[in-house]
Amino acid sequence: MRQTTAFLGWWIGFLSLLYAQVREPDPRVPVYRNPVLKFQPLAMIDPFQYTLHLGLELPTSASSSFQLEGGWVFGHFGETEPFGTTEEDFSQTGFKARLQWREYFLSEKPPTKPTYTLVGGYVAFQGGFQYYLQNLGQIDTSGIYPPPSNPMPLGPYERAIQAFSFSCLLGYQAQLGTRFICDLFTGIGVRYTQHNWKPIAPPHQYAADLTPVGDFILRRGGRPIPHIGLSLGWIFR
Repeated sequence: MRQTTAFLGWWIGFLSLLYAQVREPDPRVPVYRNPVLKFQPLAMIDPFQYTLHLGLELPTSASSSFQLEGGWVFGHFGETEPFGTTEEDFSQTGFKARLQWREYFLSEKPPTKPTYTLVGGYVAFQGGFQYYLQNLGQIDTSGIYPPPSNPMPLGPYERAIQAFSFSCLLGYQAQLGTRFICDLFTGIGVRYTQHNWKPIAPPHQYAADLTPVGDFILRRGGRPIPHIGLSLGWIFR
């Protein structure tokens, strides 16, 4: 009982310390809460899933906001030849959607220059959904079945991957000039992933020759996931 009381007291004190830093900005310096259009450049060079990832942050108060995000997965790099197919047989498309709520810890220092959106450190809670459709072509059965069997291609195989996630993030958003922002974040979450095969799951002989998305990341079942990223943004005015 004493340990539980001490634990709750520690958290209450910690949260009180954080919220004690939240204050109204100096009225002598203009402060605005404008929406921000964001872009994640690192997602464009993810070798497993080239993604055009955009977001829109909408401030809802002096210290909080909602952020809507969406991504289109349009390609990949360096795929092996899954199922013994040629590289041209494999294709992958998909999309991502996220909804994020943020609470900023406003600085006690009065602003020295105009700010046009929410800036500073923040904590965020994020829910997400991902969907991928992979066309894996046909299986070359040569060398699998002993003579006198007649090898023949099997397939084509398709795999649909869908994943649900929930995460907690810590980040810092800075205003660059009067129009741009830089948003750095990290965190951890949990994700549950499902795979659906058509027409059926592939033979076990190919279990070690699949694709990075689905067999390295986004594997079936529930798993913890780390987050680290960078967003660049344009402030609407």
